[in-house]
Amino acid sequence: MKNAKRFLAGTLAAATAMSMMTCAQMTVSADEEISGTIEVGGWPSGDDAFEAAMEGFNEQYPNVEVELVFTDTTAHHQSLQTALAAGSGAPDVAMVEGAYIAQYRNSSALTNLYDFGAEDLKDDFVEFKWNQAISDDGSRMVALPWDLGPTLYYYRTDVFEEVGLPTDPDEVAELMSTWDGVLEVAEKVSIPGQRWFLPSAAYPYQWMFINRDYYDENLNLKLERDGDLDCLAACLKIRENGWDMNVDMWSSEAYAAYAAGSCVTVAAGSWFSGFLKTDIDPDGAGHWGATVLPGGLGATNWGGSFLVIPEQSENKEAAWAFVKYMLATTEGQNTMFKAVDYFPAYKPAWDAAPELYTEGDDYFGGQAPNSIATKIAADVPVVYNTIMDVTAEGYLYSSFNAGAEAGETPEQIRERLGNDIEAACAELKEQQIQNLKDAGVWNGD
Repeated sequence: MKNAKRFLAGTLAAATAMSMMTCAQMTVSADEEISGTIEVGGWPSGDDAFEAAMEGFNEQYPNVEVELVFTDTTAHHQSLQTALAAGSGAPDVAMVEGAYIAQYRNSSALTNLYDFGAEDLKDDFVEFKWNQAISDDGSRMVALPWDLGPTLYYYRTDVFEEVGLPTDPDEVAELMSTWDGVLEVAEKVSIPGQRWFLPSAAYPYQWMFINRDYYDENLNLKLERDGDLDCLAACLKIRENGWDMNVDMWSSEAYAAYAAGSCVTVAAGSWFSGFLKTDIDPDGAGHWGATVLPGGLGATNWGGSFLVIPEQSENKEAAWAFVKYMLATTEGQNTMFKAVDYFPAYKPAWDAAPELYTEGDDYFGGQAPNSIATKIAADVPVVYNTIMDVTAEGYLYSSFNAGAEAGETPEQIRERLGNDIEAACAELKEQQIQNLKDAGVWNGD
């Protein structure tokens, strides 16, 4: 993780009037009237993405200097929340992870991007992501979507080949389209105490909720869904047989196991491709494959980020220029996508550089995970997100682990999960209801 503060200055002379935007293959005028220094905050690998696209931004805005202040995800969000509450100390532009956007979309501490004409961009962005940033009353939009997380299933092709399993993405998807198929693969790849199918047996159950659609619009918790008990039964069998490491997928133990081939599969948003290449397993080219989620699960999305402009910014014009260039131009989005695998929520980027989305990737042995991600991205449904989602997500793991330890049935684990979430989210739910009442859109009891 990078905690350094870096300063990136526009290097073109003020006399430069025209520049060639190579990705768009068109000539645009440099805007010399917008000037000043802005601070941009977030977490890695967002900084790598911005650095990659900074040359193009500097060509278009030669008099805007950008200072990147990056830390880990949790620290960034805590710092942003504190600064917004205090009314000072926030960057001019800040990243917000998708899990937190429901907490910010009604915030008066963030600039209404409609004031900069953001509504004109609506048709260019994926609908489910665009809707997440709009206030409950529909009057304000406080964030512009950056990327999606079309959920992919990553697997070690070398281990699959070793145990006689297919490695082609379509064949793997077909084999694992049922929970019986999932268990068959789990048994074949696992070696007790040496090699494991998953970091945690709780994750297949988490995949069912990966869109973070825990509540309906009347804030009823909706845990019952097609195939959930079959999924839980498979999760319990994985745990009973010792086919999972029983660790967090983001832990150092899991990272080491991915790279060593001792943890064979994991699912995540397509941004995980970049994590594998740069942080987790940079020497793993040719050892990884990716396909759709197993168990017959549909198109889902995990995460993705947004950019916001705090109201306290003293240079909103330059901040908006940065946000719009990075997220609402094909050259900005595709340059960043190529650098860090953050899949654009900006749809024109998909057509502007089709090779990025269809061609094989050497790291994945010539497979094309981005082609699969593009199909998923087009099919993800619009879901209703709440401020309770992050808390609810945590209980998918803890409630499952507690239930498995107690020898509970799938039905009992689901009931335990519901009780745990309702208890933990009671105050947040009241806050959510008040937000909806304040917006004049509450239709519940």
